[in-house]
Amino acid sequence: MTIQQCKYILKIAECGSLNEAAKQLFVAQSSLSVSVKLLEKELNIKIFERSGNGVHLTNEGSEFIRYARQITEQNDFILSRYTEKNRFDRLYVSTQHYDFVADIFGKLLNKTKAEYYRFALREMKTYDVIHETEIAYCDIGIIAIKGNDNSVMERYLSKIGLSFIPILKASPHVYLRKEHPLAKQTVIISDDLKSYTYVSYEQGEHNSTFFTEEITNAYSDKQVEISDRASLMNVLLATDCYTIGTGIMPSLLNEGRIVSIPFKSEDFYIIGYILRTDRNISGITREFIEMLNVAVRDFQ
Repeated sequence: MTIQQCKYILKIAECGSLNEAAKQLFVAQSSLSVSVKLLEKELNIKIFERSGNGVHLTNEGSEFIRYARQITEQNDFILSRYTEKNRFDRLYVSTQHYDFVADIFGKLLNKTKAEYYRFALREMKTYDVIHETEIAYCDIGIIAIKGNDNSVMERYLSKIGLSFIPILKASPHVYLRKEHPLAKQTVIISDDLKSYTYVSYEQGEHNSTFFTEEITNAYSDKQVEISDRASLMNVLLATDCYTIGTGIMPSLLNEGRIVSIPFKSEDFYIIGYILRTDRNISGITREFIEMLNVAVRDFQ
């Protein structure tokens, strides 16, 4: 199997047609068809079903293209990173769903003087943040570890070659819209939340309590899972749902529509960044870390 074959498969799946894919790839349709058949034979699977309307992915094919996409993305990343490394400043950040990280990332973009750069900010599930840092796809990962899980998570990270550098200890806060019936309270207890719907970030197959972003269990039998920060905020703005987080919300992003109220609990977060222990830190990554530390001092 080659990278080129993976790219062929992805293009055919995108076009739904061998003929159109061949045109876009500037290769003969016969060569493309032979390449697909050789790959199917090598892997002992059938990737496409052919019909009068074009080609369609089989169940095996749908599974394969997920891996093929990861392979081609990693290949493109490596080529870009090492063939252009002297030309570009680059910073790839993977993070849990924190608007303060996006705020710092934006400030770094505004102050950079580099003529050429490659920056990326990727919000994702906890496991994926850790995994992207482990395989060096990103330069730095941002996560929060729940206080009770700290020793377990640090052992896990150390085992896979990562170090966790704490920057802030934060107590839990309830997020809800400013018109919410609880919005005027100075502190919220668990009994206050029982009649409202709890919203959390879904973690997919890696849904162990070690990977959940929320600090504590829901205090309601009504629960909703959301995959991204924008959707979560929209749900909070449109309903009387709530979520639990660090309480750190830059006003520039929040605009006062969501309020953060202390939650009475002995739990706490340790927010920090993760790095590969065997990798040198670039100058732009150091600058981002310094901005993180400055922002933390402001939060405190």
